[in-house]
Amino acid sequence: MDGTSILVFCVVFLLCYYALRTTNNIPTGPVSVPLLGNIPQLAGRNPLILFRKWRKQYGDVFSVYMGSQLLVVLNGYTIIKEALVTRGTVFSDRPHNFMLDKIKDGEGVIFTSGASWKKQRKLAVNCLQELGFGRSSFEVCIADEAKILIELIEQNTDAALNLKDILTTCVSNVMCGLVFGRRFSHEDKQFLEVAANFSEDAKYIGHASILMNCFPFLQYLPGDLLRTKTIMEHKKVFDKFYEDLYESHQSTLDVNCPRDFMDLYLTEMEKDSTLPNKEENTYSKNQLKALVGDLFGAGTETTSTTLLWAILYLLHYPDVQEKCFDEIQMVLGLERFPSLDDRSHLPYCEATILETLRIAAVVPLAVPHATARDVYFRGFRIPKESSILINLDSIFHDSDIFKDPGVFSPERFLDSSGQVMKPNEFIPFSFGRRVCIGEKVAQMELFIFLTSMIQKFQFLPVDPCHPPDLEGNLGFVYTPKCFQVHIVRRQDVKSN
Repeated sequence: MDGTSILVFCVVFLLCYYALRTTNNIPTGPVSVPLLGNIPQLAGRNPLILFRKWRKQYGDVFSVYMGSQLLVVLNGYTIIKEALVTRGTVFSDRPHNFMLDKIKDGEGVIFTSGASWKKQRKLAVNCLQELGFGRSSFEVCIADEAKILIELIEQNTDAALNLKDILTTCVSNVMCGLVFGRRFSHEDKQFLEVAANFSEDAKYIGHASILMNCFPFLQYLPGDLLRTKTIMEHKKVFDKFYEDLYESHQSTLDVNCPRDFMDLYLTEMEKDSTLPNKEENTYSKNQLKALVGDLFGAGTETTSTTLLWAILYLLHYPDVQEKCFDEIQMVLGLERFPSLDDRSHLPYCEATILETLRIAAVVPLAVPHATARDVYFRGFRIPKESSILINLDSIFHDSDIFKDPGVFSPERFLDSSGQVMKPNEFIPFSFGRRVCIGEKVAQMELFIFLTSMIQKFQFLPVDPCHPPDLEGNLGFVYTPKCFQVHIVRRQDVKSN
């Protein structure tokens, strides 16, 4: 074949390729490259910034391609609410994901769909409610760990400190109390390894799972380009951690006196095993493991990362930090530990947490959804099993909803009388059928942990002239870049 023939073939191929993309009524979007899709435009860039640009260009419903796979991006509160609430039966599935299926064995509640997901989620919610998840009875567990957090920070006030590991292990221990009925020492090597692994995996698993879905052959390349081998090694560490706890719970189980989430699930497993139709037995040891992993992965990394963002923004907005402290000092003083009963008396602190959830949005694209069937939506055809990205960033950085969205301003969540006010568009935990089941406990943790830290310490940038960068890294969660902070005891600040 001569050069002219090759050129003609390429031109015809490209014309056919783009004709197919534009005549099937799929949502429009940026020009994609055959085989690679929009990966070249996204590589090495912040997709949130690109999505803001593409929303202006293509509207609230646009498409991008990862390789040959279609992703439809939904933007704006009205569009997202219509999809997740009004048409939730169509838009609430999860896309097939090769890597996550390998890790989770198609089990759990975060990445699954269908009848099994509904049954597992219902049981998980019931178990959590029975344990006081999100109620004041669970407050003691959070407060105890928050006091340990204060002690750990106290030991490091003389040096620049990276708070990430301390926050991760403390928040993880709250989940351990809920799931296993016990906390772990901050010197327990196995526990520390599991907590650190979850945190590290959150950085890479999003990109790795997307790329492996597009190009499965990548898993067979030498080395560990996508860190998939590392993630699978981390899975083995968690499996061993889980196995030991599972066996100890099973051997000491008293169905009449459940101690924790694991006991409640094991009790349901025993009931399930008596069903005459064994195909209805959906509760299992592996399902429990997947659920525990979901609770740790979602409940630990998102909350600890939000706390990190809060501290980072307080470094940039010291006036906000001092307003929070003044409010805490007026209501609690320096000695009485914060409790949930204080929330209504600390509206500025509560507003600061809400503003952190807005501006930092640790899961800005939510967990991808998928369409359960072919659907026409806002004039576009979206095929069955298409991946749907819920762009919460498009709400939180919409200047028509939140004035000056790039400015950290807790006042936007306060009414004229100084009380907390949440607009309907404020949905940091998403909504609809896939709303985060840990929303209430996350809010409890954020309030108790952050107010107790501000009460006891002043947080300052290590370099007063150059506070850490506010640009983050988007993985499974949106995390701040690694930073250190200088910490001063409040009594020392007061005496100066």
